Amino acid sequence: MHRIDTPTAQKDKFGQGKNGFTNGDPATGRRATDLNSDMWDAVQEEVCTVIEAAGIPLSKGEHTQLHAAIGRLIDEQVKTRLEKNQNGADIPNKPLFLQN
Repeated sequence: MHRIDTPTAQKDKFGQGKNGFTNGDPATGRRATDLNSDMWDAVQEEVCTVIEAAGIPLSKGEHTQLHAAIGRLIDEQVKTRLEKNQNGADIPNKPLFLQN
């Protein structure tokens, strides 16, 4: 991923080296930020990578795929991290356990 780097990007908008977008200002002649394929390809691939990593096929008409993918990826991790035998719920003497 990278930040917008066209000549009309707002330089250092979010700190040094962190360009952003501007709507422009007709009064001063400042142009709005031009978009380029590099930036949009980066956004597209970042989003698509998450969706595909969750095993969800990309579908042009669906606009909730990223949300579903994040939920699925979190659920997969939770299942392996919060099982009873891995979270301490089965420890009979918790104070003794904490001392050790």
